[in-house]
Amino acid sequence: MTAMMADGQVTKVDSIKVQSENDLFGYDSYTYLTWDDFEVVLTMDELTGVVIVSYMIVLFRKMKYGPPERDHIIFFVNPSLISPSTRKGKSKNIDDASRGLADWLSSRKGNDIIFMPYNPGHWVLGVLDMNSDSCYYLDSLSSGNFNMQLKQIGNGSVLYTSGSNERVKLDWCPVHPGSTECGYYMLRFMKETVEEGIEVLVKDNLGDGKVEYTTDDIDEKREEWLEFVTGFIY
Repeated sequence: MTAMMADGQVTKVDSIKVQSENDLFGYDSYTYLTWDDFEVVLTMDELTGVVIVSYMIVLFRKMKYGPPERDHIIFFVNPSLISPSTRKGKSKNIDDASRGLADWLSSRKGNDIIFMPYNPGHWVLGVLDMNSDSCYYLDSLSSGNFNMQLKQIGNGSVLYTSGSNERVKLDWCPVHPGSTECGYYMLRFMKETVEEGIEVLVKDNLGDGKVEYTTDDIDEKREEWLEFVTGFIY
């Protein structure tokens, strides 16, 4: 039902402005969604960066305003801060990304969990545990290798921030069977960590032991996102 409502209304406008909470990224921000962004969700194609950002707003609002109260504070890194991008024909420099992340981390408090969505070709997730100076790497395409660029960015940012060495822990996570589901898996990784805290990563229990998420698990994320963004249409 939500999908049909979105289909009928979004095609009538050029774009939809989605305002975020001021403390989502630590600064006032908003994003614009177009029909192309809705179409990838409706057809379960590979997710765009603005879809990822707008779902972060969904998670942040549920965490901030909804029950239950949690003893962990979670912050989100805008993927555009660290993900590779083309600027004047050159890929984003790892050192630039590290310094940008370091500046952002310097305003965070201890005992926080930091989500770092990253797209070197498909969506992966770095989760910083600021209490233990550890980073969990969640890649639904491979549970045995991590992206060296993201590791360098994470390590470099902590060195710029505190001068300490980052410890990187490879974490198990469900592996998806297709080529376009990585973004949806990442959304579930974030939601489960929001709900369960860092212990779900410490205990290697993402997905509650599932080898892969079901169609219903993925559809839940799609419906959740569509329900949120269509609220900006009416």
